[in-house]
Amino acid sequence: MIPAVPAISLASRFLATLVVSAILPLSLYGWFSLRGMRAQIDEQVVRVFLPQLAADHAEKIEAWLGRVDQACAIVREIARRALDSDAEMAAFEEQIELVPDLLDNHLDLLLLADPAGEVVYWQDGQRLDPNTHLRRAALIPPNVADTDWFRVAQERRGLLFLPWGRSPYLHRGLDHRSLDPARHHLGLVLDVPRPAGPPGVLFALLRWAEVQRILDDARDVLAARAKLPSAVVFLTSRAGLVQAHTDRARYGAPLEPPAFAPQLVAAAEPGRTAFAAEDGARWRAGFAPCGQAAARSFVLGVAVPEGELFAQSDRFERVLVAAIGLSILVLVLWSLLASRAIVAPVRSLVAATRRIAGGDLAVSVPARGGAELGELAGAFNQMAAELQAGRERLAAAERDQAWAEMARQVAHEVKNPLQPMRMAAQLLQRARAEDDPRAPAIADRLARTVLEQTHELDRIAGDFRAFAGVAPAARSVVRLDDWLGELRQQCAGLFAGKVVEVRFELGAGDARVSIDRNAMLRVFVNLLQNACEAAPAGAVVAVVSAVADGRAVVTVVDAGPGFEEAARHRMFEPYFTTKSSGTGLGLAICRRLVEAHGGAIRLVRSEPGHTEFEIALPVAG
Repeated sequence: MIPAVPAISLASRFLATLVVSAILPLSLYGWFSLRGMRAQIDEQVVRVFLPQLAADHAEKIEAWLGRVDQACAIVREIARRALDSDAEMAAFEEQIELVPDLLDNHLDLLLLADPAGEVVYWQDGQRLDPNTHLRRAALIPPNVADTDWFRVAQERRGLLFLPWGRSPYLHRGLDHRSLDPARHHLGLVLDVPRPAGPPGVLFALLRWAEVQRILDDARDVLAARAKLPSAVVFLTSRAGLVQAHTDRARYGAPLEPPAFAPQLVAAAEPGRTAFAAEDGARWRAGFAPCGQAAARSFVLGVAVPEGELFAQSDRFERVLVAAIGLSILVLVLWSLLASRAIVAPVRSLVAATRRIAGGDLAVSVPARGGAELGELAGAFNQMAAELQAGRERLAAAERDQAWAEMARQVAHEVKNPLQPMRMAAQLLQRARAEDDPRAPAIADRLARTVLEQTHELDRIAGDFRAFAGVAPAARSVVRLDDWLGELRQQCAGLFAGKVVEVRFELGAGDARVSIDRNAMLRVFVNLLQNACEAAPAGAVVAVVSAVADGRAVVTVVDAGPGFEEAARHRMFEPYFTTKSSGTGLGLAICRRLVEAHGGAIRLVRSEPGHTEFEIALPVAG
């Protein structure tokens, strides 16, 4: 049998090679692709797109504020002429209507006060609700001389910006935090110089809803074009107070999270940052400063959750991971099928080799597995066919040799009995020719010689017939010790007149064996004859029975000279004998008969004074 070699199988090595050569590079490619894509998105979106988007819309707010400033400067010139004469004041309202978008998209309130603080003109924006005009009119004071902005405008001269928030000239309940962008304004104050005396003052409330519109437009770009529906855009003051937000609920609230605010309020140029929201979600933000003067210096920010910002790369990652997993699965399945296709012919060769090792030379393997394995299978089949032919030739040669050896042995054994018969016949023939009176005596001796030698010829024929391997004919189950007791009686005449004593030590108990009595009698008679012939005069030959390892064991021990080392290995071979007479088939016949009973016979020990044979038979039932 071919021993199993503890090594990695061909399929395992094929799969390992596939992993190293295909799957590992594919996985590394996927990993580097994902990292590169994430880095590219971080570079282009986080570092460039968000800050640039914030800067672009900050410029839009600054541009709108610049247009408001220009419009207010035009109104200032108109107001200066109006304060010089009553006639010009009458045309002031008509001239105001000519300023582009002033009360439509720029201002929600325009108020003109003379040098004494008397309100000589006011007009609310056209976008305001006309049904609440009278309510707003009730909020306009007739004189503003006691207000801070009026006094500061007359003292400092030039453009003055008021803090962002709700104005008492348009709304009541200023302590209430409104979430409506239209209710918040940025105030602007201009002195109106006169040729002589103190200046008048022009007061305007910038329409804050326009700033909110710019922020909403930025969010629409993110939601519609960039596919970032959760993105937010906000405007915060340098104090960290939200003054515009796409989420109206944030109006007037501090910028959150608290750790995020300091980075924005100190921003002097566009930049980016990252922060964690209250729910633990990670966000990325870009920001840019907006406005120049302290009263209207803001920071515009654009914030996007990382889950949406990297959704495309995450989706690509999932697809790539799925594709890599599917590819790996396909490669593994393909490798298993391919390795099986490769290994199957090899296993067929291994199985066929084991059958050949077991003696089956008629085996044949199919030529499959490609040209190489097919060629190997063909060579294997040719080898098996040559081995089969060689075995047949060897068997024929062995049969011929066996017959030749058998013929030689038969001729040799038959020649010995024929020689004395021939000599006796020649002697009788000569005596009769010479009328020798001893002829009758010679005839009697010839008859005795013929009888003796024909008996010897019958024994020789019996030995050869027994060696031919006649299987036990009639088996019966007997108690081993009882059968050995019968053997003692049957062999009593065999040892009569001899000084050798044969002892039986029966210790097998109730052990039973299935035997052919005549065949097994021949085995023990042969062993006892050999023991008695080998034992010196007065020696004892012992026959001992026992049970060992579930088998019935009988040992025959004699005190003979033992066997030489060379004879020990050949004693069970046919035609081998250490005696001067005999066919040399006795022990060979014994072995064949014992093995036919499913047992075994062996020489346990052989040395001068102690030779021991053992016969082991299976216990019946």
